[in-house]
Amino acid sequence: MKKIILGLIGEKGSGKGTVSDYLISQYGAVHYGTSKILRRTLEDLYVPVSRDNLVKLALVLKEGYGPSVIIDSLIQDMEKNGSDIIIADGIRMHGDVEPFRKKYGNNFFLIYVTADLRLRYERTKKRKEKEGEDKATFEEFLEEEGRLTEVSIHEIGRQANFKLNNNGTSEELKKQVDDMMKKILKN
Repeated sequence: MKKIILGLIGEKGSGKGTVSDYLISQYGAVHYGTSKILRRTLEDLYVPVSRDNLVKLALVLKEGYGPSVIIDSLIQDMEKNGSDIIIADGIRMHGDVEPFRKKYGNNFFLIYVTADLRLRYERTKKRKEKEGEDKATFEEFLEEEGRLTEVSIHEIGRQANFKLNNNGTSEELKKQVDDMMKKILKN
């Protein structure tokens, strides 16, 4: 079996983590994410790992080393793995998809995970994944949605091979993942 690369894209709180966890537990996928690259860089610099600092670092790296520097690093990490199914998480901006398509061709599948805005806001407050998320107002959440690293997600999501709508239950989302994987593995 050739490597299958599942590129996840989705707004904050849309359910990418749930999709990823399910792919790992049910399909033996291995997860790689751009946030791990950025997080370890911030930690090495002893800079707090906040959403704001992750965004700043991503933009500085792209400006200084080229728009695909983070994705190229992610692909290098992924290439060291022998797994048949690999999750590439952290696709957010224009130019992030092309390196995957160039490297993996028809074995790369872009998956857009989405949910309604208010639902995503409530999820981010509950999960407390990034520093201060649980204290953010809805207005602050909306402000973050307008950042350079966030504005292209919906547009890029329209190019996706699969769109998963996460407005329902976890079980409904997992069923969508199973249906998607049947189609991918059939090829």
